[in-house]
Amino acid sequence: MIFKNSNFSEQTAWISVTFTLFIAWYYANGITQLEGNFASHAEQIVALWASTIIASIIFVIIAFTILAVISKVNGDGEDISLIDERDEVIEARATRWAYYNLSTCIIILFVHIFCQGVITNYPFFTNVPPIDFLIHGLMFSGLLVEFVLRATQIYRYRKAA
Repeated sequence: MIFKNSNFSEQTAWISVTFTLFIAWYYANGITQLEGNFASHAEQIVALWASTIIASIIFVIIAFTILAVISKVNGDGEDISLIDERDEVIEARATRWAYYNLSTCIIILFVHIFCQGVITNYPFFTNVPPIDFLIHGLMFSGLLVEFVLRATQIYRYRKAA
């Protein structure tokens, strides 16, 4: 197997980390090619979101299909559906960290948008309209939360091994 001494849950966490980094790169690359903002070129941002979602779906289907096939070929296929108490504890702790991160990201997004509207000469991201900051901020927050979730799972699996 590609990941020696690891169960299927840890292997899926590794794929998810890779997936998150790929999608973050894909989306960031798409942002650099945008012209204007949401008010002037909404169709570009909507197309970027749609292409990111389609790329995500394709990546996940291919990656998890390959992992399942490799697991079956190597005889590890019977433990794909097995989740023990250790897996549940690791996932619960990782989920807690991910939700802390999500809450923090949302608070930061709203505080920034509020400050941008209320404080004159607000020094941060002055050239990005609030709606654009919220749109892109939500996408990157979601990616960061997924990364934190899976990286915490990997850390816990490696620590327990």
